[in-house]
Amino acid sequence: MSMYIECSHDRTINLANTVSLSAGNNTAVFALDECSILSGDDSFIQCRHNCTITVGANSKIDAGNYSTVQAGADSHVIVGPGSNVTAGDGTEIRFTWWLGNTLEVTVARIGQNGILPETPYQILDGRVTVIN
Repeated sequence: MSMYIECSHDRTINLANTVSLSAGNNTAVFALDECSILSGDDSFIQCRHNCTITVGANSKIDAGNYSTVQAGADSHVIVGPGSNVTAGDGTEIRFTWWLGNTLEVTVARIGQNGILPETPYQILDGRVTVIN
């Protein structure tokens, strides 16, 4: 069963699996798997796997494997293997991925080294790659 939740600013929310949330600014969200989260600026989102996350500027996102993240400018994003990220200028993205039995991290900064804002990226073979 899916559930939809809507709330205002300055809230902390814990979500179970398959929940959709639309929230205001300065929101902290802790979610399990397969959630859809839409939040404003200055938010903190933590989701395990297969989540779709859209947040405003100056936000922090920690998403698990196979997630899709769209973040505003000057945000910090950490995603697991198989995830896609689109972000605004000044955002730092940390892609985690497996090299054999070792968990590796590749860092990309929007606006540096040819990494463009509002362009979807993923990690392939340890390299930050544009999604066509």
